[in-house]
Amino acid sequence: MDGGCSGVWLLSRPTGGAAGDVDGQPLTQLLTIDGGSWTLRTLLLIRHTAVCDSVRGRCYGQSDVPLRAAYRQDIDSAIEDADLRFPFARIYSSPLTRCRLLAEKIGSGLKLPVGYDDRLKERDFGDWELQTWDDIHAATGNAMDGLIDAPETFAPSGGETTRQFAQRVLAWHAELPHEGRFLVVTHGGPIAALRGSLAGVPVHDWPQLTPPMGHAVRIDG
Repeated sequence: MDGGCSGVWLLSRPTGGAAGDVDGQPLTQLLTIDGGSWTLRTLLLIRHTAVCDSVRGRCYGQSDVPLRAAYRQDIDSAIEDADLRFPFARIYSSPLTRCRLLAEKIGSGLKLPVGYDDRLKERDFGDWELQTWDDIHAATGNAMDGLIDAPETFAPSGGETTRQFAQRVLAWHAELPHEGRFLVVTHGGPIAALRGSLAGVPVHDWPQLTPPMGHAVRIDG
């Protein structure tokens, strides 16, 4: 389980090769991009900053949980660490507070409006939302393995399957203009699902594509 209580993915089980490999090929190689140039379309995806301690160890998915008390400093650090030197055509964000506060600060600095889209929300965990992972495991046993083992069919009661979740993120991506630089503030799950789907990475390796809170990754094309 994720020690940072992100509630994004539960398991990471590489199937062969060194840790971080996919079918024997390093993930870094599968996802390598040219750091010295920009393609016709580039996305800079930033994961929201750290959430409050009160939800540590809980599944919070689409629940609108607050950021930790030091969120202003966290947001400033995330902005400083991100590569914002190039002009962006637009900012997109999940509407949940933990993303919205960062997106608004960036938008204010870059003098760009923020477009909010529900498809950039974290995975919907249904009845599991805000329960502790220990309680979920006590009630369901190994059912949570289905998030990765059965991405097409398994969903927590009232929630999304992994495939449904990925499809809505990909639907958002498909509507983007074909050219331009876009900044996206979202959650670990959508970032991993988008990176994994576009690169053809198996679902069981998607957890390795999740950046730390407050960190950015880039997708070209």
